[in-house]
Amino acid sequence: MVSNKLKKKYYWKDAIWGYLFILPSMLLVLTFVFIPVISSFGISLTQWNIFGSPEFLGFANYQKIFSNQLALFTYKNTFIFSFISIPITIFLSLLLSIALNQKIKGISFYRTSYYLPVISASVAVSLVFLWIFDTNYGLLNRTLSIFGIDPIGWLTNPKVALYSVILVSIWRGLGFNMIIFLAAIQDIPRYLYDAANIDGADKKQTFFNITLPLVSPAIFFTFITGIIGSFQSFDLIYSMTQGGPARATYLIGFLIWKEAFDYLHMGYGAALSFILFLIILVFTLIQWFFRKKWVYGEEV
Repeated sequence: MVSNKLKKKYYWKDAIWGYLFILPSMLLVLTFVFIPVISSFGISLTQWNIFGSPEFLGFANYQKIFSNQLALFTYKNTFIFSFISIPITIFLSLLLSIALNQKIKGISFYRTSYYLPVISASVAVSLVFLWIFDTNYGLLNRTLSIFGIDPIGWLTNPKVALYSVILVSIWRGLGFNMIIFLAAIQDIPRYLYDAANIDGADKKQTFFNITLPLVSPAIFFTFITGIIGSFQSFDLIYSMTQGGPARATYLIGFLIWKEAFDYLHMGYGAALSFILFLIILVFTLIQWFFRKKWVYGEEV
């Protein structure tokens, strides 16, 4: 029998080799993640415009956020953007993945077509929708005019612009979630459906009792990534509206960029980003806590 001393020797030897193998990755994470995050928090406690020396302010930047109407309005817009776009995107993606799981001719073409927006450049997507949403010459208003509907300022009306961007965000996010759901559906054992058919279950019962529970881990994953992605949204706002009209489409990612890199309020921009981090962390922890109540395989 191998002595405990020899076992420990082999254990530490394996551990050392393991740490050596992950050392390059850990150095990259330390250099490009942990150190910048810690530095950013330090910057959030200062007033700094890059060119001069930072002036220490303590938590004044954080206090300013909660007294700044624009910041509060932007956070409100971000919540609206996220809580509308995420559920609709997940619901439509799930329906789409079920439809694209059928054995029909040309199914690969349809799957590829729905995934194309995910890999398309955001600038190209924005240009296409700027033309579609154009008030005077846009395809959407031209189509509506056929039915006698007056032109709508999709991107020029402050009451409509944010929802127009939400529509584009939903369209662009369908493909990614569809692939996740499609993989989850195809991983469900076929014999479960065969057993359900033998027991006389209809399609509705099969969906709610087999498909939905077994796809719930994928739904949980897309909720987590959806919240993180939507709260960090920037590219569509920057390309389509620049935060307008009348700052109606300001999202927190755009405001952080505006304050930090346009106005050079680096400390205030860093403080905004850390508040955003805390919000995302809270929502992620809430979902993680409640996952055991509805995610299949996570029961205690």
